[in-house]
Amino acid sequence: MNNQGLTSRESNRHRLHCVSSFPFSVCTSSLWLITGSLYLLTMGSAKAQITGLTADNLPIVERHTAIRKSQFSTKTSKQTSPTDAVIKRESTGSNTKETDSRPHTVHDISSATIAPASVRWNQLLPPLTSRPELYGQPQSLGLHQLPGALLHQGPWGVFNTNSGVAAGFGTVAYYAVARWAEDWSNLRDKHNHLDPMDTLKYIPFNKNGDIYISFSGNFRHHGFYDQNAGLGATKRSPSYRSNLRFNVGADLHLTDHVRLYGELMSGEAGGINYYGYTGRWRSKIELHQAFLEIKGNFLGVKSGIMIGRYKFLDTPAYFTGGSVYPSIPFSWNGVRGYVFWKRFRIDLFDLTQTNELPLKPFADTVGWRNRLFGAYTSYAAPNFKLWGQKSQIFLDTFYLGFIVADSSLAAAHGNTIGSTHRDTPGTRIWGNAGPIEFSIGGMWQGGTFYYQKNGPSRNVNAWAVNAQASLRFNQWWGHPSLGLQFDDVSGGDYRNNSTSTWGGFLSPYSPSASYLDLSTYFNMQNVVSIGPLITLTPTSNTSLQLKSPVMWRNSTHDVIYPQSTLGFPYRPHDHYTGVLPQASFNWRPTRHISFSLEGEYVFLGRNILRSGAAQGAYLQSNLELTF
Repeated sequence: MNNQGLTSRESNRHRLHCVSSFPFSVCTSSLWLITGSLYLLTMGSAKAQITGLTADNLPIVERHTAIRKSQFSTKTSKQTSPTDAVIKRESTGSNTKETDSRPHTVHDISSATIAPASVRWNQLLPPLTSRPELYGQPQSLGLHQLPGALLHQGPWGVFNTNSGVAAGFGTVAYYAVARWAEDWSNLRDKHNHLDPMDTLKYIPFNKNGDIYISFSGNFRHHGFYDQNAGLGATKRSPSYRSNLRFNVGADLHLTDHVRLYGELMSGEAGGINYYGYTGRWRSKIELHQAFLEIKGNFLGVKSGIMIGRYKFLDTPAYFTGGSVYPSIPFSWNGVRGYVFWKRFRIDLFDLTQTNELPLKPFADTVGWRNRLFGAYTSYAAPNFKLWGQKSQIFLDTFYLGFIVADSSLAAAHGNTIGSTHRDTPGTRIWGNAGPIEFSIGGMWQGGTFYYQKNGPSRNVNAWAVNAQASLRFNQWWGHPSLGLQFDDVSGGDYRNNSTSTWGGFLSPYSPSASYLDLSTYFNMQNVVSIGPLITLTPTSNTSLQLKSPVMWRNSTHDVIYPQSTLGFPYRPHDHYTGVLPQASFNWRPTRHISFSLEGEYVFLGRNILRSGAAQGAYLQSNLELTF
């Protein structure tokens, strides 16, 4: 979240810290990132230029018939020369399927070779949907099965559709948003080793290979440019923020039924004329996640329980995306239990948010001031074909309850401080029907707001509707999708007395920035938005998303809310807010490196400008090195 209330004295103090220590750490780490990226890019190119590939280093399109031997019980003597194979690529949005024109038989790869002309460097790239931060909508981009070595998902069956989002653990493809959601056990088969870093992804301790440890890491640099930060409420001059984060994790599997996971994380931040570096923007090294998981098959049902500290992403992206922009994303403490049937799953959870203060090494504690609890269910309808295309639809129902100790309601002047308890049942139907990709959801929210210092309380009666629909043109260049997004989230009325029912929907846990607003100046509160969506995949390792939502306030007697607890101070008199044209370009030169450049311009309406707000540009660059 962007903190809007940083005083000038705090800002000067942080600026002095930047001058003394930040440039050295950022420059050093950035140089390390760039050097490592160039090394890995060179290594990946060299791999594609090998002239005599054997079975141990065949590209995935030649080798994937040997992956996961349990899927195949027999071999056939029918052989097809690899030099005669014609490799085809099919795309569905930003996801890619690699197949070949040979008969679907299991080849004896012990003596197979492949002609150098058939090898392309991009054959070893995972789909773009596996970029860890690309967690927004549209999510119906990965409906075709990929070779097993390019997917590291759990045994969740049909719920692995759409890069694993339906399973409730966030996006999981080659890499995952939550690194513990990755399953690298397919590296038990040596033929699945594609990369030098695979030696760190699977280190066995017994002959069966079910006791092993897997290491992961991510080094990320985010750069932010704000022309008028916070619609001018935070800064009236251009600012540049530079944010560096690293995290390393270890996933210890003690047979297929027990595992321990731990992840260390640290973040640093600085910049020029910057602002808002409190809370999760800066952090000493901390134990960001640590939990025990016990899982297994009981009466044919896959189930498990997680106890400890971890990321939680089993909600729609318009409710939370895990808060990826500050240095330290959300982590939660508590118990989570899940059960998977063939086409139905249920997730139960009772969690408290981690308290990141004070800013000292290993000082994070269980925070009892913010709780998230409830249940999430998902039903996978029988798959079908429409207009010759495979289709999969999911029906989700959920209850999300939360308690926020530091909350607020907008008043005629300023904000009223207190705490709140909200109950949010909802439903969502999403997936694809042929070339149509869609998501339609609704939530009702009840509860109570309690004024501070034992003041009065107010009941809550609020709601939200969120919908997207896109048409995919697979036969066109770039496989574009053209669609529309609509959101309507209720607002309150600060003219009413302090005991009347409040109609404002609360969304405290940072919806995915790629869903509505890249800048996070606008939250899913008191907003009506409609606008076009365009996605394009010009090449197998690039993607482009364009959107331009037109926005209004649902209630003229409630304020504009950023992704923080306090609303903006502006009190315009009409509904119209403005238009936010946005563009996001993503490029992955190798499986370990991703780069994105994103931007928007906030065009505000006249009444918003007259109330004191300022419009302007927002730009963001992201460079990541992941293993």
